[in-house]
Amino acid sequence: MSKCSRPSQRSRGFTLLELIVVITIIGIIGTMVTMKVIGYIGTAQKTRITTDLKTIYRAAETYYATLGTYPQTLEELKSGKGPDGQFVVSIETDKDPWGNQYEYTMMDGKPHVRCNGKDGAPGGEGENQDYEWPETEGAAR
Repeated sequence: MSKCSRPSQRSRGFTLLELIVVITIIGIIGTMVTMKVIGYIGTAQKTRITTDLKTIYRAAETYYATLGTYPQTLEELKSGKGPDGQFVVSIETDKDPWGNQYEYTMMDGKPHVRCNGKDGAPGGEGENQDYEWPETEGAAR
């Protein structure tokens, strides 16, 4: 007679309690990672806005250095061409991370670029905070 060995009850698998503990730990770690990533997204958007505003401003300065006059609209900068059709300088984007158009105006004879935040309206806090370049009092830094 051969003796069949049966695995003991304990060696068959994990208990329900062990599974619940592991799933809970995985959930806590997942929540921590998600919260960290969300913070980086906000920082990345802020960095992109600041970089875009500086790029638009510098493109306007290059336009001025080449032609002796500032572009009157953001579309002139986006096209990359001066009034006579010659290539001067172009910008790749004229929209913020939320798809709103950056505002380009002239203030005291110099270009001024603004982002009104996620809501696209002046004023606000958090994601709705305004950004300007060159920076003025009250604008985000």
